[in-house]
Amino acid sequence: MPKSIPWLYFFQNIGMALGTSVPMYYLMYFLTDFAGITPAIVATILLISRVADFSFALIVGPIVQKSNMKWGKYRSWILISVFLIQIGVFMMFINPDITLGAKAIIVCIGYILQNAPMNSLITAQFGLMANITGASTENRMAISAKVMQGMRVATIIVSAVTLPFINYVLAHGRNGFLIVSMIYGAMMLMSSLVMFVKTKEFDIYSRDLKNVMSVGVGQMYGQTLRNSQIWVVLIANSLSTTAVLLVASLGIYYFQYSIGNVNMQPVSATILAIVACVASFVMAPVAKKIGKRNSAITSALFGAACMTLVGLFAHQNVWFYIVVSAVLGFGAALVGAVGVNLFLDAAEYQLYKTGKDTRAFVVSLYNIPMKVGLAASSPIAAFMLTNSGYKQEVVDGALMTSISNPQIFVRWFGLLLAAIYLICMLMYTFLYKITDAKAAEYVAENQKRLASQ
Repeated sequence: MPKSIPWLYFFQNIGMALGTSVPMYYLMYFLTDFAGITPAIVATILLISRVADFSFALIVGPIVQKSNMKWGKYRSWILISVFLIQIGVFMMFINPDITLGAKAIIVCIGYILQNAPMNSLITAQFGLMANITGASTENRMAISAKVMQGMRVATIIVSAVTLPFINYVLAHGRNGFLIVSMIYGAMMLMSSLVMFVKTKEFDIYSRDLKNVMSVGVGQMYGQTLRNSQIWVVLIANSLSTTAVLLVASLGIYYFQYSIGNVNMQPVSATILAIVACVASFVMAPVAKKIGKRNSAITSALFGAACMTLVGLFAHQNVWFYIVVSAVLGFGAALVGAVGVNLFLDAAEYQLYKTGKDTRAFVVSLYNIPMKVGLAASSPIAAFMLTNSGYKQEVVDGALMTSISNPQIFVRWFGLLLAAIYLICMLMYTFLYKITDAKAAEYVAENQKRLASQ
């Protein structure tokens, strides 16, 4: 593998994070406060769009797996996906002078166009990674580490620059969100086009490709349903993603009601983003040394221990919360360095056992934990707030909110998330059987099969 390949993934993931950051962080704010769409309609748009996105995530694997386009099996989807994503982003922020109903329809179509192709982009990105690395699991780890590092660098850029950039453009016109999203989108397009060009030798078109280890769509689902290892990875990743999203959604309540100073939230977020970026570089060699399975176990152990400490001792102690969360960031960097490799190893295991190449389909399941986390985190967050005495009251025409027992809220917040991480640790310890040595054995044998055909 050329040494430039991991850096191609590094810069492509910076571009991806930037190209989708404006809709990810500011879409609802834009739609309600600038486009004039009511919160109820915005919620309906998001519901319809997320159902469509989840549905596409379930079928994108067979589509990519069975495709055989002249720009390459995976590179073609990278090219198609990035253009569709940016068309979707443009539609969401164009804000034409039309009726609210028509505007809502445009936004809904744009949201689907932006999110659904992300599934095919990620599937193609990591399917191409398997082609590039061949039988080398070490090269796969090198790429996944750079993917994580690129995302962490992008998080700092997005946190520090995006909103001030939007406000600066708005001060000179009305299309700040659109202009910033287009500039970021150009970076996404450029980084993906560079990857498309530079990886041509690893994804060559062949008319006979469909005949190599061909497998029907029904077989793809059937074989994957019987693959116990992908189920362990899928469930554990869904749980840990739900935990991460709960921290993101409930953290603001911690600063508002337990600390009594909501302005500490952006301070904490900036500190933790910088720490997470440093951790992504520090912990990648550690993950490589201890192996993928042990990295997943250790990362979950960090999560269980740190969130237990938050639940027991972080009430009214903001710096304790920040320090413990920073330690948690180092633990998260371990499994972040492993990244998609847990899914790839499960895919190689399935090919090794069945002789049928369904790797693109199995890797496409990497998209599912985020969808599950988004669906599960909202009701769990509502349950936690309700059981902590969260109240809304209208006083003199103004909405007033409070939590009757902030300490109980912090206790729920920490210990429930600790329990989620503990379940992940137990699953990887007792149910996940693919060691690094076994993964290397599966990959080597599968490469021989592919070469012979």
